Amino acid sequence: MRETKGQTLVHCPQCGENKVKNHAPAIFQVLTLVGVLLCFTIVGIPFGIAFIIGAFMSKKSKARLKFTCQECKHSFKVEEQVYEEYSQYLKAN
Repeated sequence: MRETKGQTLVHCPQCGENKVKNHAPAIFQVLTLVGVLLCFTIVGIPFGIAFIIGAFMSKKSKARLKFTCQECKHSFKVEEQVYEEYSQYLKAN
């Protein structure tokens, strides 16, 4: 079985496995969805705008550098350069 480049970029420092998950995209999607839904009511518009701004701020936060190993459940952070390579690889494929 062929290993892809995305799997070779991020490894768990505790067990060495490459089965890792980044939670940043899910946080962005949830905040954006809640913001859009809140904007459907007049009273919710200010809160909706706040959620949407928070979603875009979460894309630039350091929390996006946090990964969780699917094997040992260890949470760890990677360097920004490694995350950028990982992100670029995922966008390309």
